[in-house]
Amino acid sequence: EFHLLWSTHSVHHSGNRYNLATALRQGAIQPFFSWLVYLPLAVIGLPPIHFVRHSRLNTVYQFWIHTETVGRLPLIIELIMNTPSHHRMHHSPPGNCNYAGVLIIWDRIFGTFSSELPHQVSDTNKPDKPNNLNLQQKPPQRHPRVSIYGWARPLDSFNPLYANICHLIRLLECNTTTSNRKIP
Repeated sequence: EFHLLWSTHSVHHSGNRYNLATALRQGAIQPFFSWLVYLPLAVIGLPPIHFVRHSRLNTVYQFWIHTETVGRLPLIIELIMNTPSHHRMHHSPPGNCNYAGVLIIWDRIFGTFSSELPHQVSDTNKPDKPNNLNLQQKPPQRHPRVSIYGWARPLDSFNPLYANICHLIRLLECNTTTSNRKIP
C-alpha cells in the first residue's frame, strides 16, 4: 500500500459510521491519481469509453454495499461478489483486507480476504426456565457487526479540507518525529 494513494482515498474511510453516505464520501484529490489504476489497461489498448463505463458501474455497485442493514447473502454470492458483510471488514480498522470493488474472489485468490465471524449465541441469551418468557431477551443477530469503523486514529475534525490532507500531515509529523531521534 502506498501512502500517497491512501492519502487520496482515506477521506472515504474517515467517517466513524458505516452507511450509504460513506459511499458518497470521496476525496477531492482522488481523481488526480485514480488514472494510475487504469493506466495498464490503457497501455494494452482498451478504449477510453470502457474506463468511463467501468467507473460508473463500479460506483453504482459500491454504493449499496455501504450499509449495515444488509446481512449475509446466499453463499454463492458471498463466495464471488463483494457484499456488505465483506466491505464492513474493509472499513473497520486496520482495514487491510477485502480490497475488491465488485468481485471478492480476487481477495480470496491473493490472500487479502477476511470474513465477518460467524455468530455465536451465548448462554446469557437463553431464558432461565424453558417455560419462562423473558421479555427483555434480545433476539440473536443473524450476523455480527463490526463495532468500529473509520481510521485507527480517528479524524478529529469535520473540516473537509483538513480531511483531504490529514493523512499527509500525519505522515510529515511522523517523519519529523523519527528523523529527530538520535541513534544510540
